[in-house]
Amino acid sequence: MTNFDEIIDRRGTDSLKYDGGPVLNPYLPKDALPMWVADMDFACPQPVLDAMKARLDRRILGYSMLLDPAYFETVTAWFRRRHGWEVEAQTIVFSCGVVSAMHTAVERLTKPGDGILLHTPAYHPFDDSIRRYGRTPVYSPLLYRDGAYSIDFADLERKAKDPRTTLLFFCSPHNPTGRVWREEELRQVGELCWENGVFVVCDEIHADILRAGQTHIPLAKLYPQQPRLITCTSPSKTFNLAGNQLANLVVADKALAREWRNMQACGFPNPLSIAACKAAYTQCDGWLEEMNRYVDGNFALVKRRLKRDLPKAGFSVAQGTYLAWIDLRAFGMTDRQLKERISKAGLFIEFGDEFVGNGEGFVRINLACPRALVERAMDLLAGCLNG
Repeated sequence: MTNFDEIIDRRGTDSLKYDGGPVLNPYLPKDALPMWVADMDFACPQPVLDAMKARLDRRILGYSMLLDPAYFETVTAWFRRRHGWEVEAQTIVFSCGVVSAMHTAVERLTKPGDGILLHTPAYHPFDDSIRRYGRTPVYSPLLYRDGAYSIDFADLERKAKDPRTTLLFFCSPHNPTGRVWREEELRQVGELCWENGVFVVCDEIHADILRAGQTHIPLAKLYPQQPRLITCTSPSKTFNLAGNQLANLVVADKALAREWRNMQACGFPNPLSIAACKAAYTQCDGWLEEMNRYVDGNFALVKRRLKRDLPKAGFSVAQGTYLAWIDLRAFGMTDRQLKERISKAGLFIEFGDEFVGNGEGFVRINLACPRALVERAMDLLAGCLNG
């Protein structure tokens, strides 16, 4: 059993989440509580740490490639066991991260001036990768009704039909809203895109982090032979390995997969990341189940606290991810005003204007942390908004 209540001191480790606060947010007081960027405050699973230490004992950390067939067997077995998804080893391509894969996809699958679709609110690096290469972001806002998000299929279809639109970045489960898409929604998205010649790059980095009773369906499981689809997966969010920078892309077009592999289009893995991924995917199923249950409890706590202390806030428990997306529009403040007030109170979270569109008045809070920190965060949030 893992002690998810343990509070581990991360300050002084060059942690973006902790040590980066004073640099990134000038309103923060000393020792503010950071619950923003999507990494966990839980220790990595012990088998992962043991595997990395064993690799360190080999004493040389030179250039590495994914060469061992056992690596691919491990990854494909994880997909099969967790999601009932059959993946061929030849379709797996290394990337040093999902964001890196997004950049590569934009550069290699589109041309300057092309339109690239994404649903908003959206993770900002998606938009950044589009603009960096001179492509045009095309926003399809999600619909928000009665605390739930859905896809505006009429809007998506209209924009997919534009011949200038050539690619969709699709986030499943969705960040920041936490929606887990249903099979009928996934099929409608895929068919709308492919009927109109739109390539789909699907970010499934949060696929393993689900509330009790929820099921993630990989889009590629529904369309295993679809050549205009790349699925981006990683152990990073699941096992708190973001700094290890390893993602496994599933590229159904084997010629494209071979091309990206041969030219190392998405970089090289570091040797510790390989060892960590293999250990995570072979020895840590139980840790993941415990972690998901613990985060379920954190979401339940936030729901209770908001109902009691901030009844004007709108909130629905996220179906996936460990990210709470809270509607604070009823407090009548701009995102900048919310940021100043909440940050000065000592709580470092993210605000709607830090995402791409359609999120004004919302905040995102990372709940992958000990419950005592969630309680403290709710105290700070209620104290500053009720004051």
